[in-house]
Amino acid sequence: MQHAKRNVLGYTLVEVLVVVSIIGILSSMGVVGLQRAVANARIRGAAINSAAFIEQVANLSRQRNEVLCLGYTTTSDPRTLLVVRDGDEGNCSGGTIASLTIDSPNQFVPNGEGCPTSMASWLNPNPNDNIPIKFNPQTIGLAATPPEGGICIKYGGDDIYGAVRK
Repeated sequence: MQHAKRNVLGYTLVEVLVVVSIIGILSSMGVVGLQRAVANARIRGAAINSAAFIEQVANLSRQRNEVLCLGYTTTSDPRTLLVVRDGDEGNCSGGTIASLTIDSPNQFVPNGEGCPTSMASWLNPNPNDNIPIKFNPQTIGLAATPPEGGICIKYGGDDIYGAVRK
């Protein structure tokens, strides 16, 4: 009597389903961590670009020897900052010199809600008026930036914040 030898090649359906379910569980855990890492990288990039822009505004104020105002455009576009000349009346209406727009979903927080409480916002330090922060060229010293405060940046609807502080 001959016995048929049966070679088993491949995997059973149960083995494949177990491996696929394990991969699914591990990848779902990794996606959450990856989304958080992407959000942190984007907010960090926006903060670095904003810091470079602030430095550029300070340098421009010294080079031109004029007062420049850093303003927040409107609440309808919370991603753009404008630099304007200080007008003759001192109301920051002398014309736009430069602007910075950060990538979505990042947005500037005008009153600093959610950012460090010790940091005064340069975008709207006094919520009762809409006077932007001014960069005054210094006769002594190097810094044209305002003495204290900074800019707060929020990542979309999440509670992830970045700040440019002085």
